[in-house]
Amino acid sequence: MNDNRQYLVVGLFVVIATTFLVVVWLWFSASNRKTYNVYETVFSEPVDGITTNSVIKYNGVEVGKVRDIQLDSKNPRNVIVHLNILDNVPINSQTYAMMKPQGVTGMSFIDLRLPKSATSVTNLKPNNKPPYPQIMSRPSLMFSLTEQAQSLTNNVQDISSQVKILLADENVEHVSNMLANLDKISDSLAAKSGKIEQSIDILLSILQNIRTNSMKLNNTFEHLDTLTGSLSTMSNNTNDLILGVQNNTMQNVNTILLPNLNQTIMHLNQSSYQLEQLLTLLNQNPSVLVRGKAPAVKGPGE
Repeated sequence: MNDNRQYLVVGLFVVIATTFLVVVWLWFSASNRKTYNVYETVFSEPVDGITTNSVIKYNGVEVGKVRDIQLDSKNPRNVIVHLNILDNVPINSQTYAMMKPQGVTGMSFIDLRLPKSATSVTNLKPNNKPPYPQIMSRPSLMFSLTEQAQSLTNNVQDISSQVKILLADENVEHVSNMLANLDKISDSLAAKSGKIEQSIDILLSILQNIRTNSMKLNNTFEHLDTLTGSLSTMSNNTNDLILGVQNNTMQNVNTILLPNLNQTIMHLNQSSYQLEQLLTLLNQNPSVLVRGKAPAVKGPGE
């Protein structure tokens, strides 16, 4: 019985001690537990050296871990990386992610940076359910150097191909012929150097004459401008004279011609009336032309 009691006490002690240690561990774990927000970034390059739980740094300060990595189902060239970042870290809308090597271990970490030229004051709103807020990405330095080296290699290959074409036997022969022709031309120019100098002197003389004629032509244009001004002045004077003549003519017409014309028209009207009376009398009594007009009959009492 004593042995059973001892086993029971030992068992209870072990259970109580184990429970106490578990409680203490959970208490410390709860006190050290941190809250993270999930973000997403997409790299269009191989993510060598990045694995789950890789470090995430913001300006050199560790702010989280890589949650998971997966290929983009729509474009396998892209790699989608989900980031667990501490909830007290503000992520600006212009913050970008870039991979950086971690020493000589072959591992890499994700570095978050805010450009110096950033002007936005808006932060990404955390959302721990898909779709996650997306952080922009930039190619890593090694990837950029690799791409530039590949481009440089392609350019060198193109240049090499062009040089091979240029140095083909046919082209070399053509270049030799061109050099031979240049030698002939230089010899001909050397033989005719005197005539060339004379031609140059003649050309200089022609240019001098052209310059003199151009100066004379400028003077002629100046005279033409003066003549144009004089003609304009004369034209204005002529217009004034014509306007004065028109005014005098209209005044004479109004004061002399129109009254005389009105009086003449009145006389014509009277003559026309008298002629009309005469024609009426002749129509009624043509004998008037022989006997004359009979005296008017006297009225009663006259």
